[in-house]
Amino acid sequence: MIVHPLTDADLASRTDIDDRADIERLVVAFYRYAAMDELLGPVFVAAHVDWPGHIETLTDFWAWQLLGQRGYEGNPLRAHEPAHERTPFTDAHFERWLDLFTTTIDEDFAGPIAEMAKGRAKKMAAAMCRLLTGQHGEPAEPTEPMWATDATSIQHRFARSADRGSEQ
Repeated sequence: MIVHPLTDADLASRTDIDDRADIERLVVAFYRYAAMDELLGPVFVAAHVDWPGHIETLTDFWAWQLLGQRGYEGNPLRAHEPAHERTPFTDAHFERWLDLFTTTIDEDFAGPIAEMAKGRAKKMAAAMCRLLTGQHGEPAEPTEPMWATDATSIQHRFARSADRGSEQ
């Protein structure tokens, strides 16, 4: 991934992740980088990824995680078991995935939902590492639900919806 330094104009133009279109833009950009990455790219080649289907599924997943939109059906941890069997994931894979994902977010987005996305990605990488490799985090590492249920997240979601309604 070629990362260009963000200019002041780039930083000023970033907005938060507000809707499904933003999530799809994030998912497409991230998987473009991941598919071309020296470490992650071969995993996708070996898995024979159906890119349109994968993008749709991951957009559904992140819309559920970040916006509470129903539509994702499945178990993201179990879904990666066949790929792991073909190309065993290492700590380097999880670290690279997380680095690419957070960098992709930071290129285009800034705000509470963007930060939530990075936090959820970190938890997802850790959970997937535990499931697929049998490695476990520190004993004191808390396990939390992946979806937004706290009052702040719910209030933020409703505030965004109300703001959109008043703009129309």
